[in-house]
Amino acid sequence: MKKISFVFILTFAILLGSNNTFGQVGLQNIKICVISDTHYFDSTLLINDGPAFQSYLMQDRKLLKESHAIMVSLIDSLIAEHPDIVLVPGDLTKDGESICHQKMINFFQQMATAGIKVFVAPGNHDINNPMAVSFDNDSVHPVPTISQAQFKTLYGNYGYSQALKTDTASLSYIVEPIAGLQILTMDACRYDSNFVNMYPTTSGGFRPQTLQWIRDRLVEARQSGKVVLGMQHHNMLEHYMGQKSIFSDYVIDGFDSISTDFANLGLKIVFTGHYHAQDIVMNVTSLGNELYDVETGSAITFPNPYRIMNLTTDTMLNITGKRVEHINYNTDTLTFQEYSHNSVQTGLAPQVIYMIMSPPYSVDSATAYTIEPAITETFIAHFGGNEGTPSAQTQAIIAMLITSPYATIGYILQGIWTDLAPDDWTTSIDLNSPFFAGVPENVNLNNIFLFPNPSKGIFNVLLPEIKSNVIVNIFDIDGKLIYQKASKDNRNMVIDISEHSAGQYIIQLRINNSILSKKIIKQ
Repeated sequence: MKKISFVFILTFAILLGSNNTFGQVGLQNIKICVISDTHYFDSTLLINDGPAFQSYLMQDRKLLKESHAIMVSLIDSLIAEHPDIVLVPGDLTKDGESICHQKMINFFQQMATAGIKVFVAPGNHDINNPMAVSFDNDSVHPVPTISQAQFKTLYGNYGYSQALKTDTASLSYIVEPIAGLQILTMDACRYDSNFVNMYPTTSGGFRPQTLQWIRDRLVEARQSGKVVLGMQHHNMLEHYMGQKSIFSDYVIDGFDSISTDFANLGLKIVFTGHYHAQDIVMNVTSLGNELYDVETGSAITFPNPYRIMNLTTDTMLNITGKRVEHINYNTDTLTFQEYSHNSVQTGLAPQVIYMIMSPPYSVDSATAYTIEPAITETFIAHFGGNEGTPSAQTQAIIAMLITSPYATIGYILQGIWTDLAPDDWTTSIDLNSPFFAGVPENVNLNNIFLFPNPSKGIFNVLLPEIKSNVIVNIFDIDGKLIYQKASKDNRNMVIDISEHSAGQYIIQLRINNSILSKKIIKQ
């Protein structure tokens, strides 16, 4: 039976041509892990702890002194998991220090020696960074950072030297580490003006040439029947309502139209970081194509998470996650998770006070200190994912804010607690190619509908503007043709497979020389 299924998979892939990925990555389970925003800080850069280093932490609270111990524990855990692939969506280093990049490469080499393929994306902290310094009591001293060209060379073994193609306008590249599976790494970072501004640019957006390069790669992948996993540092989608307007630097410019474009070209999932939250959101285009932004929290910020995923033979990506639980570092009587939680809680409070007393909020001092605990609790919950229900105190503060001159802040907090689907830690995503991928331009996609899916066995196919003959084939999971229907009257085709067993099927529509295909589920 296995031999027959294997032959069918190959035949079926050829039959569907550019429109189905079902058989391409269907011969083995693939394990993938994601770590993000490691912000590694080498201990030699802290010559003497003092006002300079503490001032830095006050502005950007991370477990920098603990970062080496965290990375040692994390790499040990990843090697024990032994995934096929590890993805790292940027901010590998504290601030692009050359020595920190070298240390990260040593960690990646450990995984490579264990047979794990590692692929990296650059983050906004990693390149041309004027904040690359050492700390000595109350003074800082510049240390070497790296350029874009140096990043590409240093991480040659972790993406660039294996690339099928690279973008000449950015550090974007595409690789195929396993036959049929491509990793599309997209660089939206802005490094050019860092030394002019004397600060690393936090915001992100694609240059026009890079945007077209990405579109071209998605079209090629679709035409060759590949499953594509996207990766970039900045968020592709808003992770709560209004995120782009409140924290504009964390979501790419033009995210709405770009994410819609990419989804309609067949991209189903993008792994991101940057915001240090463990969060998953999805968007569905008007054509019914889904795009998931799977953001992974920072390895050195509570809850110190990493993701573990299995891509099964039926192209389902099953996502789970773990936390760094133990490190070789003095945390007194606290567990590492307790220590990490305390660190972010105490570190966030002064940052929150500073933020809300500054424009555009300009909250008075008394109000700022009153509402700070609610804001801190909200952001810690968002960092951890699956936010749950706020404390009674926070609920009361949000209610008070909504009826006050600071209603905007209340609505922001309310929006974060309104956690968007799906589950942020454990979920499954069907990576089967979208129904409309590869359709020629003369087919009006806005007037093709398949619903409901899943169903009890009755599916409706609406093609009101299609005048050609339409042939509908449905195959079971073993490749057996279980249903066929041809029609010249295409306004409303009713497909009935209610007599067949519950499970997954492939529906195929032949319209002239075009083939559209999609996985359907009979309940």
